[in-house]
Amino acid sequence: MIFEEVILHNFGVYQGRHTVPLEVSAGRPVVLVGAMNGSGKTTFLDSMQLALYGKSARCTGRERVSYNDYLVSMINRDVAPAQGAGVEFAFRTRSNGQDSRIRVKRTWSVRGQSVKENLEVFRDGVLDEVASERWQEFVEDFMPSQIADLFFFDGEKIEALADPTRSASLLRVGVHSLLGIDLVESLIKSLQQVERKRKTTGAGLADRKNFEALQTQRLELEERQKALLRQLGSLRTSDDSLKQRIDTTKEEFKRLGGDLFERHNQLQQEKSLLERRKSELENMLRELASGVLPLSLLGNLLQNAIDRASKRCSAKELTLLRKVSTERDKALIKFLRDVTKDKSLVTTIGDYLESDRQSRFSPSVGSLTFPDGMVEQYRPEHVQASKSQAVSLLAELLDTKERLSAVDANLSAVPDESAIAPIQKRLEGLLLEETKNSLQVSMLKDEAEDCQRRIGNIVIQMDRESDRIRKELLSNETSDRVISHSAHARSSLSTFRDHLLRQNLDRLQISISTCFRRLLRKQSLVSSVVICPETFQLSVINPGGSVVPAHRLSAGERQLLAVATLWALSQASGRHLPTVIDTPLSRLDSRHRGTIVRNYFPAASHQVILLSTDEEVVGRYYSALEQHIGRQYLIEHDEVKNTSLFREGYFASPMEYEEQAA
Repeated sequence: MIFEEVILHNFGVYQGRHTVPLEVSAGRPVVLVGAMNGSGKTTFLDSMQLALYGKSARCTGRERVSYNDYLVSMINRDVAPAQGAGVEFAFRTRSNGQDSRIRVKRTWSVRGQSVKENLEVFRDGVLDEVASERWQEFVEDFMPSQIADLFFFDGEKIEALADPTRSASLLRVGVHSLLGIDLVESLIKSLQQVERKRKTTGAGLADRKNFEALQTQRLELEERQKALLRQLGSLRTSDDSLKQRIDTTKEEFKRLGGDLFERHNQLQQEKSLLERRKSELENMLRELASGVLPLSLLGNLLQNAIDRASKRCSAKELTLLRKVSTERDKALIKFLRDVTKDKSLVTTIGDYLESDRQSRFSPSVGSLTFPDGMVEQYRPEHVQASKSQAVSLLAELLDTKERLSAVDANLSAVPDESAIAPIQKRLEGLLLEETKNSLQVSMLKDEAEDCQRRIGNIVIQMDRESDRIRKELLSNETSDRVISHSAHARSSLSTFRDHLLRQNLDRLQISISTCFRRLLRKQSLVSSVVICPETFQLSVINPGGSVVPAHRLSAGERQLLAVATLWALSQASGRHLPTVIDTPLSRLDSRHRGTIVRNYFPAASHQVILLSTDEEVVGRYYSALEQHIGRQYLIEHDEVKNTSLFREGYFASPMEYEEQAA
């Protein structure tokens, strides 16, 4: 299949008629459409799905309103509702060796209180009335709606599928749809209904009414369960979009200084503590400076002075010794005068003792003396300890001043409450909405599980009732034979389903492994990918043979695995269909964008339509993809005409985005 063109008429932001050719040549399969957010990029994607599937289309915002309300909302606001809107989608397909050109034209307008929709299908330029009336059946031959998500998706879907639980759900639905297993299971259920009906044939009126009441309850619960699952899916999709809006709002809130605003009181307390500590440190340093710390400037001079002083007695000690020795010498002279009459000898001894005292107990020339205790107080080890403490305190003081400066800078950057209030209120509203969504999801899940449990109980009750009635009607041989053959057919179908699933899961595992290795920068990290046949959970086998569950991979690797899964499923469908991707790189980290651009986009299909913002396929990514681009458009909003327009070309000077992309 090749998409040839899309025509928009008064559709969404597109006023008037807009024709967009999409055909590409061999070797250049990519149609690159650039657009700023809000200019009509997603609307363009919705137009293709709406043209193909009508009520079944998975368009943006479709899940919250009725189909008619959605159609009305998509009529351009500057156009009268009675004038209406429309989308045309032309594609070329091959069937039985023949090419056919199909053009689907879907238009609608408001007539009074109702919406009038008209669908026309042209085959090779001729109106095909049968196809027009039964298009919902015909479109399944071209692109089955159940597998449309494999070919129409966006960056948010890739991020959602990075969640192992959601990827398992997609894998289960995709495999069942592609292999026709859902059809086999439908046949099994139909046979069960035949058996139950046969078992109750001929039963009394009361038994039949009771059985029919159970059947009605079961059908009602199944419909309710389907509705709940649809709501759950819509809520999850809405939740993904809401999370993106929250992330964007948080970034804007932070850019405006909102995080500083929220931390204002904390910053004030931190500033007060830092100022108090700064004052304490300065006081401690002053106290050190008033002690022995200045002596550290003397270096070795202090040690030399103490060494000299330690060799001499202090002046006090010398005075005491001289006094004691004088008294002793006086006593000795007195004794000598008493025992000898030789006065000259006594005088000579007295002079000697006086001279000896002078030489022994007088301070030496150049000697140092210190007051008591001073030498001990000013020892170098005490000065060094004081110096080490001062160095430590100075380092802490410098760090405290730097932290105080940073806090002051943050405080000066705190915005006024009036400036931050609107974005803060919007963020609080989004977070409240997220909480409500989570609560609603939880409630819907509980109700869906309750429905499943009640359905199981009713099925058990119906089987018991039918067996009881059958035992009462054993005489009816025809019914017994039909029931027996039906049970045998169900068993065969179950065996066929299990065999088909196992056989194709093996092939799908190989395909996902191949795609995953093509997307990884380090292909040697993965040996293979395996799928659990019961839960459909994915796991990776590393070269050492160890099993690595998907949730153990990095966020980027899980995103690549999600892309590989979509890629492998589209290949397994056996249908050569174009791939359309909205915001293809928005949820991928920068490390993995390059490999997606180089290895996936050019090979995803024979025709790949990419709808990119100015922050995705630009710079080096654009350069890597340029040789594969067959057409490129830029969607711009014309303020004068109040409409979005397609023009050939792309964002001006794509290389100027190189630095930003890097």
